[in-house]
Amino acid sequence: TIANVLGNAGYVSGHVGKWHAGGKSAGYPFPLDQGFDFGFTERDGRHKYYNDPELWRKDDHRRNNFFGSWSKMKPDRLSAFATTDPEDPYQLNEENRPFDKPLDLALGFMNQNKEKPFFLNYCPYFVHGPIQTRNRECFEHYLKKMGHEFPEDPGPIYNDIPGQKNPYYASMVDEVDWMIGQVIGFLEETDDPRNPGHKLIDNTYVIVDSDNGGVLPYTDNDPLKGGKQNTWEGGIRIPFIVIGPDVPAGTSCDTPINLIDLFPTFMTMSGLKPDPSLKLDGADILPQIHGKKGPARYADGSPRESLFWYFPWDAHMSSAIRKGEWKLVRAYTAGMDFNPARDSKLFRLYDKTGKAVDLSEAKDVGDQHPEVREALTKELDDMIREAGGHQPYLNATHRSVPKELVDARPRVLGLGQKGSQIWVNLESGKGKSGIIGAQLIYTLNPRHLDTVDGRREEWLSAPAVIRAGRVEAAMPPGATHAVFVMRDKNGFLIHSEPMPTASDVGHDVPDSTLVKNGYAYKPGLQSLIELGEEAAKEGMDTTILIKALASARSAYSGSGLSDQAHCDAIRTLRAAIRNQKDAPQSRHPLINRFPTDPLF
Repeated sequence: TIANVLGNAGYVSGHVGKWHAGGKSAGYPFPLDQGFDFGFTERDGRHKYYNDPELWRKDDHRRNNFFGSWSKMKPDRLSAFATTDPEDPYQLNEENRPFDKPLDLALGFMNQNKEKPFFLNYCPYFVHGPIQTRNRECFEHYLKKMGHEFPEDPGPIYNDIPGQKNPYYASMVDEVDWMIGQVIGFLEETDDPRNPGHKLIDNTYVIVDSDNGGVLPYTDNDPLKGGKQNTWEGGIRIPFIVIGPDVPAGTSCDTPINLIDLFPTFMTMSGLKPDPSLKLDGADILPQIHGKKGPARYADGSPRESLFWYFPWDAHMSSAIRKGEWKLVRAYTAGMDFNPARDSKLFRLYDKTGKAVDLSEAKDVGDQHPEVREALTKELDDMIREAGGHQPYLNATHRSVPKELVDARPRVLGLGQKGSQIWVNLESGKGKSGIIGAQLIYTLNPRHLDTVDGRREEWLSAPAVIRAGRVEAAMPPGATHAVFVMRDKNGFLIHSEPMPTASDVGHDVPDSTLVKNGYAYKPGLQSLIELGEEAAKEGMDTTILIKALASARSAYSGSGLSDQAHCDAIRTLRAAIRNQKDAPQSRHPLINRFPTDPLF
């Protein structure tokens, strides 16, 4: 991560706010596991992950509200506006702004580390649902400005009014604007201990950006099409504002960039040289930040000519590429043969002079420029393939898919396991399409190994071997459930056992509860036993490990054991192997995957 690399340059790094760089939703690994020196983020709905008691202010529990002023208002968003009451955890300050704990932590981190080079990754929960505001004065201001009366109904209103007409949303934008102002104000007012006579702002870059375009219908991205969760311009164009040393004030830059460019740019800012071993996709844009015109360039000096987006999930099912004045948006469909003329739309966003001509993506010009459409389609496919992606699986239930291809899918004949080896047998031979890709998807932390009842359940992938009529794999150590995921030569998805769709069961159901077989417990326990046996050969005092191995072997050979009993054996053996710190097996990533969860 950026934090790992900046640490090599002597920086202290802090993260405050939204994380979502771990497992399911907000799971491990957390900021401190990824190179940050200070981390404050949600661990899940009921827990916090935090590592500095001084900034947490244990003497003032009323103020230590984890999500700050963004916390959901109860019983509704017309209740619980912040007050001046000292007992109010969101007590208004002299500017009539609600107290916000994440902002307090961000300011505290900078003050605590002002004598060192520091990097702060401040990710406010504003602006994000729930759309609400604790600042009644601000809310009333925007009600008046937009011509609304104070509402009696706390429900979703204003969504059907075109333009920026949502006073809740406006108030949230106002609040985050003020929060950013507090960060900049601190830098402007604080002396730089390493540079007498100067303030911190004189030697600090501040970059403000969004992680996606505005979410509809709460905001209006006009003239851009679409919004958050799609590849139209309204979904991928974001604000990007910079102040800092040698940044010419009041200027703008037309060079297309992407947030992946921040990694190499921060390296340059910190004085580090490019590191080819990192294989970064981004380009150093510090020259553009300093006012230079022209394209962003990779570490080898070559200009970047294209940017691409890959978004194959149910919100939009699309990918896109931007090159020069052109943008191509490709829709993924259930049809068999990808047809650029049918499934892609080509837009000319700018003319040759750089003047905007169709930022609304209103006019598909693919038929007028078929050579451009085909060239961009190929380049997009190559980029996705190089990045390790592939086309989504085809939908066998869709009416456009030929029946003979659906019938050619190989059926699952049975599942098998022996020791830590597992396999699935499939139809093969005449009339059946072969398997051309396969992997094992597995989990380490179902409900009994997760302090929040599986709400953090995470699924990982392992390689699988394709043989004639069979796909097989070694179960990873401690894996509790697994499913083979395979692709036949026609592009259909085949599971080792039936799995429902997310639209059938929702996104919040732990997948381990959906599999009827899942190679449950035994193969992963045996694999863990084998790892423990290797650790016992390497370790010094193996008394606890030998006892845990005996218990695990008993659980493996037993029948009728409960899920809880299997999980207890896995957890105990994991801990015993980790305890053999002189053995390399103690550092195996799969037994150290969730080190902060006591059940793991």
